[in-house]
Amino acid sequence: MSSFRAFRAMAVNEVRASVRNRTALIFTLGLAVLFMVIFGLLFGGSGLAVSFDAVNNDGTAASAAYLKALGDVSGVSLHTKSHASAFADLKDDSITAVLVIPSGFGAAYAGQGPPQQVGIYQAGGGSSSTAIADAVVANVTAGFAGRGHPSLTLSSPKVAEVNQVTEMDYMLPSMIAYIILFSGVNYVAIGLVEKRVTHVLRRFRATPVSSRTVLAAQVVGGGLTVLLQILVLVLLGTWVFGARNYGNWLLLIPPIVLGTASFVGIGFLITSVSRTSESARALAAMVTFPLMFLSGLFFPISSLPTVVQTIARILPLAWASDALHQVMNDGAGFSSITTDCLVMAVWAVVTIAVASWRFRWD
Repeated sequence: MSSFRAFRAMAVNEVRASVRNRTALIFTLGLAVLFMVIFGLLFGGSGLAVSFDAVNNDGTAASAAYLKALGDVSGVSLHTKSHASAFADLKDDSITAVLVIPSGFGAAYAGQGPPQQVGIYQAGGGSSSTAIADAVVANVTAGFAGRGHPSLTLSSPKVAEVNQVTEMDYMLPSMIAYIILFSGVNYVAIGLVEKRVTHVLRRFRATPVSSRTVLAAQVVGGGLTVLLQILVLVLLGTWVFGARNYGNWLLLIPPIVLGTASFVGIGFLITSVSRTSESARALAAMVTFPLMFLSGLFFPISSLPTVVQTIARILPLAWASDALHQVMNDGAGFSSITTDCLVMAVWAVVTIAVASWRFRWD
């Protein structure tokens, strides 16, 4: 049997064994679907805090006082930015709405100019955050106009020309990253250690097939299992839950493949330092659970403390999650995810190289 045929046979056998492992499938694919239901349907858009970017085209003391009154409201975060920067933030889903102050705001407030409307722009989706934003701005505008000339009004909320990302749209790329993390680490780390403990690897090594081929088949088999689960999740997410992809499906291939390679490499590295399956499981849990909550799967990294943000941005899952969300939620092109892909590629090469060097057969 040629090396390639042996490699293919072992890799396919690894995929079959992983698919037959129902407990592992429930823990990865099953939990990913469950998370989509819980976080997407039950808790999506339920936060009370709202954030605005304000575009102040007036620049008078009256407009500054208006923005100060809005920023002083409890639960409101307000930043004054340029038009381009504000709408870029809205497109990235990092704020609730954009507030546009017209150039004649101060004159209208003083009764020396024509009536003016304060514009409010949202990304759409109908979440409770946008409803809260509408109410807050309406109350502040009404109260502020009451102290001056009654020529200031609030326009009806407008949906900006950005993707209307729903909770399910956001959760699908998050759960793809979740499967990349858990399956990539666990299938390789625990699977290889169990084969070592039961002397299966030693028997493989006794065959005419080279050691490199044996290890490559195990790693590639684990990676193919991850990709198979992602395919099932995408089909469920789009057909059952109605999640949408605003980008090119083909652009998902680089971050998925490189992200899978990164965490397969980390799983391989755990195998290299673990002597028993129990220690492999413990190390895998120590790696996966902190990463899951540090990498923006369930809430933005920007909400974490600055020091934690710095640590999170070093880790590969944050880059995988960022690339997937940019493509699927923002419709970004490849140039926007180049850095993400490069970081994941470095992680994959380094972890697999170190793990291959340190790997023990028994």
